[in-house]
Amino acid sequence: MNGPDSGLIPVDVGGEKWLQGSVCERGNCGDHYLKILYIPSEHVVAGFYYNSGEEKMFGDAGDAEARILRRDVPDVTLVQQAPAVTAMPADGAPADTIWPFKGDGGKSLWQVCGGQNSSCTIIANTKYYVAILNRKSAHSCAFGDFYVAARDSSSWRQYDTGTCSPDAWIRKGSINNGQYLSVDIGVNNQVVQQYPIGYWSMKKEFSGSRRPSWSKVKEKNQQH
Repeated sequence: MNGPDSGLIPVDVGGEKWLQGSVCERGNCGDHYLKILYIPSEHVVAGFYYNSGEEKMFGDAGDAEARILRRDVPDVTLVQQAPAVTAMPADGAPADTIWPFKGDGGKSLWQVCGGQNSSCTIIANTKYYVAILNRKSAHSCAFGDFYVAARDSSSWRQYDTGTCSPDAWIRKGSINNGQYLSVDIGVNNQVVQQYPIGYWSMKKEFSGSRRPSWSKVKEKNQQH
């Protein structure tokens, strides 16, 4: 892989001190990467390889280590559009998915995305957040409308795309040397908006001194 590497960062996993590192494919960090955990004094290594749905865990990876290594893997059970379900909300949205989530105006994602004739595409997702692009804008934006759904609150909100150019693009990216998944929006070779949903998700998992520092993340991201 020819993308950025994160270097080795100290992390606490199940009460043990590990060093964590990662490397990813340039331009495709959200879908193709390798992560490792390492204890130098004991020469213990745990690793995880991910490539567009293909997963491989190796080394001395217990449950706690696996949770850390797999934390950016999409939870497909919550984002799939199930064709047949036994119970549906009043608007017809498939149950046990993100589509019944309600926004500030009371509309579900299923409604704003056009129901079965969906105009929405899931761009990226983490344990707590799902990024969605609606190609059919409610605000006459030629690019479309961008939403982020929060699994813990079963809600969604719209975010600024930074552009309405019909030539704009949206893709998975990363910040902090590939440590956190992001959603990048840009025109030509210029990123005009970036949403660090991987960092947002990580903040939900940790507290106190273990919680990631956004100021440190931004500082490190600007250096690269």
